[in-house]
Amino acid sequence: MENLPDSRNQLNSKTLFEAFKTQLKKDFDQSNFLFDFAAAFVQDYDVIHERIMKALQHNENRTDFTVMRLLNRIDISEPQLKRYVAENKNEDRLHVLAELIIKRVLQKVVIKQFYKDKEDL
Repeated sequence: MENLPDSRNQLNSKTLFEAFKTQLKKDFDQSNFLFDFAAAFVQDYDVIHERIMKALQHNENRTDFTVMRLLNRIDISEPQLKRYVAENKNEDRLHVLAELIIKRVLQKVVIKQFYKDKEDL
């Protein structure tokens, strides 16, 4: 994920932003998340980051939802998580998780778009 271009800039693309929202909703829904918060996103990295943090905080004490289930669904491995948390040890845990989620979901969207564009050639 280190080679991923700046997430803020990628979310400025309307096409990528809409695909990002769709993928994020799918990943959260399939992780037994309580509510659809992605539909109300505006195209602003800081707002998205804050809403993901608050949603994680709101759901972290539920017995039928675990952050690890969500991270596994999004395809973030434990070694990736540990490395990213260690690299950002001065940051709040939920801040780090939200950033990692945004980067990985966006990476999935960019990869899908890349291969879709190749198929269209």
